[in-house]
Amino acid sequence: MTIENPVQEYKKIQVGNLADFDQEYFESLEGKDGWIALGNDAYKNQRYFTGLSTAGEKIGIVGVYDVGKDQNVLHYVVDQKYRGQGLARELADQIMEKLNLPQVVLTIDLDNKASIRAAEKMPGVEKISNSAYEKDFHKVKYIYRKPDIRL
Repeated sequence: MTIENPVQEYKKIQVGNLADFDQEYFESLEGKDGWIALGNDAYKNQRYFTGLSTAGEKIGIVGVYDVGKDQNVLHYVVDQKYRGQGLARELADQIMEKLNLPQVVLTIDLDNKASIRAAEKMPGVEKISNSAYEKDFHKVKYIYRKPDIRL
């Protein structure tokens, strides 16, 4: 008698492209009170998209906005069922390519240890906040430049 293996083969999701922003999908990820720059006059040049996998599945939300002296502040939310696969970096790369951005700014709440670890693993990321900024805003700030992959 043969017993089937109940463990399915792991298949990494890959980012395909960016589609129009889907408010309902965002709310399914973050709830109706989830923070987003859209519609807030304090945040300028807001551009948000829905991230799709190569198979067309919605995998998250990604956007950029300007606030104060910071331009192209990255805001992303990866669908919980796809976290831990490096999709935040891929979404950042996609929006930078789509909007022809040389870099984006990441601001991450100090309590969000998983996102901080993920950011620090990204090639091309540089921490730019100091302890005073982190104390005042309870965030760490990075700049991310897409690595140049010339062979």
